[in-house]
Amino acid sequence: MKQQITIIDYAFNGPITCFIHVQGYDETKEQKFSGMIRMVDGTPYGDIVSKNKSPLSAECIQSIKDYVIQKYKNGYFI
Repeated sequence: MKQQITIIDYAFNGPITCFIHVQGYDETKEQKFSGMIRMVDGTPYGDIVSKNKSPLSAECIQSIKDYVIQKYKNGYFI
């Protein structure tokens, strides 16, 4: 199975903060994941994308960050 990332839902909390529910598959660790990301002015935060707190591989964490940042830049969260 290949690494997958899907945005399940998102909601704004103020003008620059967006909470994003993602789920997918970490191909390196061969496990499914689900978690919340807080985007503040285009920067992702949260345990799922934290190198110290996330159970995911570094490759998967970076892929999630890249994915949500690109979606943000393309105006997906409007």
